Amino acid sequence: MAKKPKTKVVSRKQQSRVERELRNRRLVLGGTIGIIALVVLVIVYGLLDQFVLQQQRPVARVAGTPIPLSELQKRVRFERYQLIQSITTLTQYKQLFSFDPASQAYFDAQIQQSVAQLKDSNSLGSKALDALIEARILEHEAAALGISVSEDEITRAIQEAFGYYPEGTPTPAPTSTPYATATLNSLQRTLIPPTATPTATSTATAGPTPTPWPTATPTPTQAPNVTPTPTETPLPTPTPLTEEGFRTNYTQYLEGLKAETGLEEADLRAFFKAFLLRDKLLKKLDAEIPYEEEQVWARHILVKTEEEAQNVLKRLAAGEDWVKLAAEVSQDTSNKDRGGDLGWFGKGEMTQAFEDAAFALTEIGQISQPVQTEYGWHIIQLLGREVRPISPDRRQQLLNQKYQEWLDSKKTELKVERYDNVWQGKLPVEPTLPPGIASN
Repeated sequence: MAKKPKTKVVSRKQQSRVERELRNRRLVLGGTIGIIALVVLVIVYGLLDQFVLQQQRPVARVAGTPIPLSELQKRVRFERYQLIQSITTLTQYKQLFSFDPASQAYFDAQIQQSVAQLKDSNSLGSKALDALIEARILEHEAAALGISVSEDEITRAIQEAFGYYPEGTPTPAPTSTPYATATLNSLQRTLIPPTATPTATSTATAGPTPTPWPTATPTPTQAPNVTPTPTETPLPTPTPLTEEGFRTNYTQYLEGLKAETGLEEADLRAFFKAFLLRDKLLKKLDAEIPYEEEQVWARHILVKTEEEAQNVLKRLAAGEDWVKLAAEVSQDTSNKDRGGDLGWFGKGEMTQAFEDAAFALTEIGQISQPVQTEYGWHIIQLLGREVRPISPDRRQQLLNQKYQEWLDSKKTELKVERYDNVWQGKLPVEPTLPPGIASN
């Protein structure tokens, strides 16, 4: 008969030790799992913060609506892409005009300027943020201004940016017509030598200068609107595109844009919409700018001190010739050898104290008392006063000034806020220049 196995008797002490060991193992296991979970959580949060949360942090607010960092980064990538396209094309032109040292110097200067912009991330980011804020303001105010942009208008603008005109090449705007100034009276002829008579101005052409579009450079052969070189060497004229040619170039451009920046066609169209809204507002503001204004024709003698200015007045009162005196003592080297002649100018073109003194003169030949500005002390003589057409350049200046005033007022009204500390150091540095392009 088999013996029954002995039952092992576990003492209370042993049982307590086993339970304690099991408890410790559970604590260690729980702690390990907790640490692993915490590490995973930190990693996940870091990735979430880097790729999601930070991207959504506002870099600015317009009327309470945020502009996220991701949108600014997208805009910066686009601006970098445009600069690289421009640098590449300018480099090609530099090679094309290798026979002309003046042209080489011109293109070198343009290339280096663009390269400097590409390297200055903070400046590039600030300008890109300005553009986004401006676009948001225009969108916010478009309905109140009675302006809108249709999808067809965006499409047409893109076509024209690529040099494709489905309805025919637009007729060039009429050039300005010469404007003859009033005949000089006998006193003016006495005061001013014949060679000092100001050049006739031109009547202003209606409409502001067109807003520049994003530079579309789909292929290396696509010629941009490059300013003529110093030697006025004619640049090649691109052949007008057919619809098929446009579609090919546009597709290539979009493919390059996406590959280099990740931007889609919808992003490009959004940029064009902002440009069109701005252009339409400029046209509305342009209609409010007059085509004529009161102007004065004046000359001056500039000296360093009030004592010198008083001495000039004494010498003029004693009968000395203004032109000879200006050539002798005036500090304004840009016009001292032509009697200090400043030509015709309207209000807003000179520093305020000088403008006030010049427009306060009422009689031809009248001479002012010494006038102090940041440049020194001036003696001013009135040579003419007329209502004259505003030159195209002057109208453009007034238009830009009016637009900036409108924009600044809207920034205040819509409580625009910028958070530069959010985006600085977080801007993309891609795309980059291809190897060998503008490397010097």
